[in-house]
Amino acid sequence: MQEYYKLEEGFEDTTDIVAVRACRKRVVDIHYEARVQAIINYYGTKLGHKVTKSEARQITLNKP
Repeated sequence: MQEYYKLEEGFEDTTDIVAVRACRKRVVDIHYEARVQAIINYYGTKLGHKVTKSEARQITLNKP
């Protein structure tokens, strides 16, 4: 079953602030994970060797 909650008067603005903060954090996390995955894919396809996530976090790709 689903549970529904109702806020008291005056808390609507607070919920918007919390939601925006959570969404911003999620977007930053998505960009970070995409960067790490791009490094793993590049090393695997172009250079031909396997890189773990912990190694990929320390590598930055630069334009030649």
